[in-house]
Amino acid sequence: MAEEASHDNVRDTAGGGPSQDGPLPEPRRTSISTTPASWFLRGFLVGILIGGCLTAMSYFVRSEELGNLVGTRPDRREAIGFPCELWESGNTYDGYFIDLTGLLVNACSALALAMTCGFVTFLCRFHLTRLVVEFEALAAPPNHGTVQFSLRGLLALVGLASLAAAATRYAMAGRPEVLGAIYLLGPWFLVLFAYLPLGLSWQKRVIILVPTTVLLMVASVAIGWSLKPELAFDKTLLGIFVCWTPQAVLAAVVLVAAMLHRHARSEPHT
Repeated sequence: MAEEASHDNVRDTAGGGPSQDGPLPEPRRTSISTTPASWFLRGFLVGILIGGCLTAMSYFVRSEELGNLVGTRPDRREAIGFPCELWESGNTYDGYFIDLTGLLVNACSALALAMTCGFVTFLCRFHLTRLVVEFEALAAPPNHGTVQFSLRGLLALVGLASLAAAATRYAMAGRPEVLGAIYLLGPWFLVLFAYLPLGLSWQKRVIILVPTTVLLMVASVAIGWSLKPELAFDKTLLGIFVCWTPQAVLAAVVLVAAMLHRHARSEPHT
């Protein structure tokens, strides 16, 4: 009987049954969802962002001499739309203010691009999940000597940003070059502002980034109103869209490239 039990134990161990080593370790959990639907949704949103970037860049192609974003050249023709022209300055489109046919074509194109990106990330989900696991494993533990996140610290940070926005609005009122600087440098300022505090997770950086972005947009609108002639609210938002969207995509590409470069350097060379 003892000999038969010994043979059973050997068969269990060889066949993957119970052994003295205990159960296999569970797969490492990540801070983000890695389900197939989640990866498809991320790819879909990336496609929407790329479509928005192409639409924003079309303004500089379709408009006359880079348009009139700061209100200094109202005589220039402005237009936007990709792949079809969606809006043109001075054209009311029979009271609709946009070309409905162009809107339909552009929406279908953006949807097709988003679906394509979603399927690509869906097909690559295993490789992407492995990268997420490796990135989180290589992430340095938070340093207790760095700035610690708290509600009080967030309120203080937002308060300082509000004071800076108000000071910019009153000190630089009526200066179109200041509005142009916000158009050109705003996204990079926001990225630096969110990434300078060390030891914070990406979720906490997003909490810092969102109110700061809103404050900078409010300052831009206020500066636009102070110009002579006054720059309309929707024109300022148009300038923010066409200038910030391509830069946001570029900033995302730079950050992802930096992460991949760091990951490649950290891998052991064989």
